[in-house]
Amino acid sequence: MGKFDIERFVSLSKAVDLSDIDWDEAARVGLTDEEYRILRFLSDTESHTMLYLRDLLSGGGANEPEVMTFLSCWVYEEMHHGRAIDRMMKVCGRAPNAYGETSAKVNLREVFTGSLSRLAASTSPHFRALHMAWGAINECTAAATYQSLAQRTANRPLAQLVTKLARDERRHFSFYYHQAHQRLTDGGWAVQRFSAWSLEKFWAPPGSGVGEPESLDLMATYLFGDERGVADIEAVDASIRRLPGLAKFDMVSRWVAEAKRRSPRAAAPATPVSGMTGATASTASAAPSAVDVAA
Repeated sequence: MGKFDIERFVSLSKAVDLSDIDWDEAARVGLTDEEYRILRFLSDTESHTMLYLRDLLSGGGANEPEVMTFLSCWVYEEMHHGRAIDRMMKVCGRAPNAYGETSAKVNLREVFTGSLSRLAASTSPHFRALHMAWGAINECTAAATYQSLAQRTANRPLAQLVTKLARDERRHFSFYYHQAHQRLTDGGWAVQRFSAWSLEKFWAPPGSGVGEPESLDLMATYLFGDERGVADIEAVDASIRRLPGLAKFDMVSRWVAEAKRRSPRAAAPATPVSGMTGATASTASAAPSAVDVAA
């Protein structure tokens, strides 16, 4: 597997470009209730990137120049993702959450797992392999989520925006994947087994500790509840199974299946929005490949 090009990543890093978004059209079309709930959840999640950054830094990531360089760009881009989503909701007449309101949602699971991970990370550098694998799963899932929303909305500017966000998430995924692959390889069977066990016991979908659980279930069923959605989410699992020691990983698919059992509802139809580019329609269902997404 090729080396991640951190210099190229930095050269491409920027706030999401909103200059070509037709905000007037977005306002005219508006958001469905389901889209609004999903966007609120995604905004909550993007606004809490700092929680994951805190865990990575406390685990010794601050001592690694390449990791620090990436994280500096990553947290900046994710912050602007949240601001862009908030702007879309405001333009469409829907109120986003204030950060303080969102912060109040952080539950005991998030506090416990964060504290546990920081403690463990401080005792062994190999724990960072788990952090990087966790990050790869979350970024891959986020990319698939944004792409699925782009396919299913009738709001062309919204589809255009979330396609841009998905592109950034694929770049982030590439970094985490390459880091996880190298660290899992170097750590050998012990680190691989520990990482697989920890993911099985503790991994939860992005936003589980800060967003509303009902909205998380809605997102799973609305975006991934049909055959195409199931295939998209299985592609996420397949990407992670290429990591050393994670050949049996299927937790993202299991999350969707469990959400469908808890809250059965029909998925939104996957209908590409009129006027979107062919590239958008053709890539919207594909999970990012770590081999060919090298920033």
